[in-house]
Amino acid sequence: MKAKRAFTLIELLVVIAIIAILAAILFPVFAQAKMAAKKTGALSGAKQLTLGVLMYTNDADDTYPMGSGACWWVPTDGGWTYDTQPYVKNLELLRDPTDPKSKAGWPDWLKTNANGINISYVSNGFITWTGSINDMVGVMGLVQNLTDTRCGPQNWMGRAITTASNVTNPSGTVMFSERFGSQPTWGVGLFIAGQNWWDSMGFPGNLPNGARVIGGGNDCNAQGAYVAVANGATLAVNKNCKFGAVSAPYSDQAVFSFTDGSAKVMNPVKTNPDQNNKPAENMWNAYR
Repeated sequence: MKAKRAFTLIELLVVIAIIAILAAILFPVFAQAKMAAKKTGALSGAKQLTLGVLMYTNDADDTYPMGSGACWWVPTDGGWTYDTQPYVKNLELLRDPTDPKSKAGWPDWLKTNANGINISYVSNGFITWTGSINDMVGVMGLVQNLTDTRCGPQNWMGRAITTASNVTNPSGTVMFSERFGSQPTWGVGLFIAGQNWWDSMGFPGNLPNGARVIGGGNDCNAQGAYVAVANGATLAVNKNCKFGAVSAPYSDQAVFSFTDGSAKVMNPVKTNPDQNNKPAENMWNAYR
């Protein structure tokens, strides 16, 4: 009778080594493919969200929705997340698949509120000082220039409403960017203002700026990171302070959409390489 031949120890070790080598080669490929799929999903969501806003402006006399109003509470006086729901309809479009959905830094009352839902995309609500008053030169930001009988007069701003026809460079003006840890219903949780006034509320607001100086304070510390303290929590906003409050989960790139309806993935610094010395390249200023 012919004896059965078994694998030798050497043969088994060779097979195991081959499997280990193949796994080492394939696992990074699988991880890259998974991340590429997430990036494609995020890009698609941002574009659909942007097209929803453009449909809204067509029905609203060319006017963009606000980021949030005088009351700061969107269910009371509106904001882009609520106002565009008839056109967007799906809250999942507001989330990047890589978003950890953290509520660190949120005030306690918002964490337990039914409207305290994480979103990944925030509007361009860039506010800047004109020399005499604060103007909103972004697209959808804080409206604080009207007398609101529900909340009293909040008139510390000049321009606060943007119309599509006033955007001077539609293909080069940011409409939405990514900022993890935001939410759809309260004040600065819906937009980036380009200021760090409200960082302590849990919603960092600095724009990307390629000229930002390392060691220039909490928003650009000695390690080159953007750190904020909000409601007792220390937020590692960004490992690269030059990115501002924009999250960049795709190899230091983030999803952006623009007022012409396009969307793309790019390095945040390219949207604002030098705010002071290259103002014409600041894609957050709709009036440049």
